[in-house]
Amino acid sequence: MDIKKFWKETFAGFVLKNFLIAIGIIVVLAWISLFYVDYYTHHGQSELVPDLRGSYVEEAQILLTKQGLYAKVIDSVYVRNKRLGTIIDQIPVANSTVKRNRPIYLIINSRKVRQVTLPDVSDVSYRQADAMLQSIGISVSNVEYAPSEYKDLVTEVKYHGRSILQGTMLPEGSSVVLVVGSGLGNAEGATPALKGIRIDEATKIVESSMFVIGSVEYDVTPSGNEADYIIYRQRPSAGTFLPVGSRIDIFLSKEKSRMNEVFEEDKKPEETEEQFF
Repeated sequence: MDIKKFWKETFAGFVLKNFLIAIGIIVVLAWISLFYVDYYTHHGQSELVPDLRGSYVEEAQILLTKQGLYAKVIDSVYVRNKRLGTIIDQIPVANSTVKRNRPIYLIINSRKVRQVTLPDVSDVSYRQADAMLQSIGISVSNVEYAPSEYKDLVTEVKYHGRSILQGTMLPEGSSVVLVVGSGLGNAEGATPALKGIRIDEATKIVESSMFVIGSVEYDVTPSGNEADYIIYRQRPSAGTFLPVGSRIDIFLSKEKSRMNEVFEEDKKPEETEEQFF
């Protein structure tokens, strides 16, 4: 049979011809697909991942760009002994091989120091207070002794030379000074007048008089504006003779009119007797 007639005039030739054409198309498409996959995945091309730990994200990005890679931050934690804002871990790890144009996932140290809340260490032993503070990342840089009703118990916490109260927010890693009671002794003194002054000034006066600030109560809870408050009441009242190291409770308000308030329980016994007669 003539070959030309077989391809053009017979059904078998028609089917076989189209089958061969289909096979050819499939082969060509497969070759194009493999070529594209190799090109897209950079087959045979890989980069060695550098060690980025300890560097800043901006520095890492410059280094990775030169190798056809890029950085992607996925998490931020706080590690006290690491520089703020630096990379502390990476995925993949250093010296791994990756394809070009791939991300390197980074975990960085927080750019801000974590804040911790000062616990209530008043009236606890120095050792217990020191342990409580260390557990939240606060260290004790020094211990000062002052006359107090109870020996070896913490009466005050100072930060940068100023007395701070329970609940104060401090940067983790900070150091404070603990004021610890040394006992009362036999000496006595008259309590100073504190009405009309702010708490920072009152603290200095009380300390110089060998007494200790006791409880501190605000009529309205302050919100960072403690400097606007003045003492309108103290207990015991000014001029009361007490053993040195005794506590003086103070009450604060922003309303100066409260200075004129009279509290029956604060009156001296002799004043009450005079009013009675």
